[in-house]
Amino acid sequence: MSDGPYRSLPMSRAWKRLAKLAGNSNFDSADTAAAAMRALASTWGSEVPSLLSKGLRDIFLEGKPDLFGDAQTTQTKALSSTAAGFGLGRLLTEHAVVVLTEGMHGEAALAETVQRALYAYAARAARQIEEHYCREASGKLTKQVRDRIAGAIATADFSGLARQCSGLEPKASKPRSFKHTSLDDGVPL
Repeated sequence: MSDGPYRSLPMSRAWKRLAKLAGNSNFDSADTAAAAMRALASTWGSEVPSLLSKGLRDIFLEGKPDLFGDAQTTQTKALSSTAAGFGLGRLLTEHAVVVLTEGMHGEAALAETVQRALYAYAARAARQIEEHYCREASGKLTKQVRDRIAGAIATADFSGLARQCSGLEPKASKPRSFKHTSLDDGVPL
């Protein structure tokens, strides 16, 4: 007997954990949302080179941007070569160019760029998990996993995670554990 379709999911351990929690209705939406945030934070650590992150911080937080932001856009496009081979890094540079062409600058623009990139990556990962479950599991389980992951993404704090990932806020303390050890930690009645 299989442990579940999440075992053969061709994604990182954090995303497999999210799929596992989404497939098990004993875990509440807060657990699933926390797993989604952990998966995104883990992906940020492995998919965004430090050179790219530092370069974008320098571009967005420079003292005085030019009137139209053309120089910043050119610098950002030049940084895209450092993101080669990194999916989230490429998304980050693409969203940075869009945010700069919209006329945003400063901390708010950096946070908005990271937030958009994280949200786009989360949507892609959710589709990848759903597609895997379509091939490996029943229709009922696939729908449950899709709905629970969509709910987790909808309730997740992308703004806070974006500020932490971009270095505008310190990293949060260790997230709450999924392991329930006390009687009061069980499934709500």
